[in-house]
Amino acid sequence: MPHINVLLGISSEELREGMKDILTGSGCRILAEATSVPDLLRKVRTISCDLVIMDLQLSGGSVLEAARIVEEDDLSVVLLLVSDLSTQEVRDFHYLVLPVARRSVIAAIDAVMLYKNRVQSLRKDLRKLREAMNNRKLIERAKGILMKSLGLDEQDAYRLLQKQSMDRGVPMKDIAAAVILASEIEGNK
Repeated sequence: MPHINVLLGISSEELREGMKDILTGSGCRILAEATSVPDLLRKVRTISCDLVIMDLQLSGGSVLEAARIVEEDDLSVVLLLVSDLSTQEVRDFHYLVLPVARRSVIAAIDAVMLYKNRVQSLRKDLRKLREAMNNRKLIERAKGILMKSLGLDEQDAYRLLQKQSMDRGVPMKDIAAAVILASEIEGNK
């Protein structure tokens, strides 16, 4: 298991110490420990951790709400330690049912980190796709302006944008944005 930075939010000292032994023995680093929900939220916002492990007995607020905040704000990924599955909301998160064996903890952490990496990769791909789509919209809009103002067909308007991009060493989206801006300025006269 590669080095994983962990924030522990476990109310029971016995469980916390047992979990620390398992984690440090597996190559994880415990960056911080929290004994209440507000303390955990404060620490997770100030340190950069890969994983937050918390139990449902933390005082000072709703652990499930804190877990939701941590994941929705993309601060870290959460692994809950639960004694039973009586609360349906627990199933919205990664969880381990207590008591846990060392192998179960390590396997769960591996699965959680794999999930986290896949989600990060998907988010990165989504950002790239959105950027490509926005660039395409800019280029299409600029083509329309050139077609209307210069009487060009679609292919010639695209070639003109492409040529300007190559001649100036500027991305096509920037040329398209300049065409749109010039058109808006011209339209405001």
